[in-house]
Amino acid sequence: MKPPRWATERNPDRVSHGPALERVAENLGFELFEWQKQVADTALELDKNGNYHYRTVGATVGRQNGKTTLLVFRIALELLKPNTMTIFTSQDRNAARHKFDEHCELLLSTPFRKRIKRQIRANGQEALIMNNGAQYRIVTPNATGARGLTVDLAVIDEALAHDLRLVSAIQPTMATKKSAQLWIASNAGGPYSTMLQHYRKLGHAESPALSWHEWAPYEDNFDIHDEEVWEQAIPTLGETHGVTIGAVREAVQTTDPTIFAQEWLNVWPSLVTQNVIDSDKWAKLARQDIQIGSFLIFAVDISPNRDRASIGAAGLSGAFTAVEVIESENRIGWVKDRIIQLYEKWRQPIVIDSGAAASSLIGELEEAGVEVIAVNM
Repeated sequence: MKPPRWATERNPDRVSHGPALERVAENLGFELFEWQKQVADTALELDKNGNYHYRTVGATVGRQNGKTTLLVFRIALELLKPNTMTIFTSQDRNAARHKFDEHCELLLSTPFRKRIKRQIRANGQEALIMNNGAQYRIVTPNATGARGLTVDLAVIDEALAHDLRLVSAIQPTMATKKSAQLWIASNAGGPYSTMLQHYRKLGHAESPALSWHEWAPYEDNFDIHDEEVWEQAIPTLGETHGVTIGAVREAVQTTDPTIFAQEWLNVWPSLVTQNVIDSDKWAKLARQDIQIGSFLIFAVDISPNRDRASIGAAGLSGAFTAVEVIESENRIGWVKDRIIQLYEKWRQPIVIDSGAAASSLIGELEEAGVEVIAVNM
């Protein structure tokens, strides 16, 4: 493994719980990748009082390198401590529930299951309860998801999908815990990944406030076909159970170059927004003298990268079909609650493309009593 392009330096004068995490992984039947050991050894350094030195930990690396398993090992380590509270979230609640179920399945399939008292599967109450009183729960990634909890470990996966409002909601839950940690993991984000941008900037500035590790090409100008670049950016390349060189060779030939760089090499695309519709042409179509009248209907869309959500409305206004963007934000955690508010007020259906990113909302909205029209565009 080549060293990461950016990394918080390990302080050898501090004791670390990194080896303890490695033992947890071994007991679960896994051998840590070298990059996972490096992150854990630094992130889990202890201060002179035996508390974690870093309260915030960030790690970004390309897809399929083992981010999820590293997070499972960190969660399992926390669950060994009596009466601790661990929370987990991801792009949205559906994605968080899916990964939570994967985590539980892994833990229950190993000797670790003997430490588990019960698993709660009821929607909205999902939890893993340990014999020692420790708990593991998922939260909705919005301002109220973690309210009322006192947290020892908070884990945000796919951090590219969120802005800083999520952190502002989670951090107060850890305020009374001397050894609490926030872990943030992701691959490269985009223009709306403001939370990940914030911590990435701190990491590049070598801020003492967090432990930061990021694997990416060493130079900004690189050739995506250069296998030396792949070795720099993909820490598990060629390792047992790691990314295979054959898979990368196939992907670079069949994937859009920007997507390949972002997903495989952990390279951030240009932070310049690209418009599908010319802004000038769109502006010329705007009308201020009409409003939506009859046959009102709503629609919601989420960007493919799950970093932006928008709600629109359409309806007849005399001879016109009027279209209006009601709300659009650089995050997605807010959209479900807002749709429910609109439905309760107007009692009009919500149109969602069943093949798009927003389709993950369909089940939750229907459970909440919202009439959804799923279309295949």
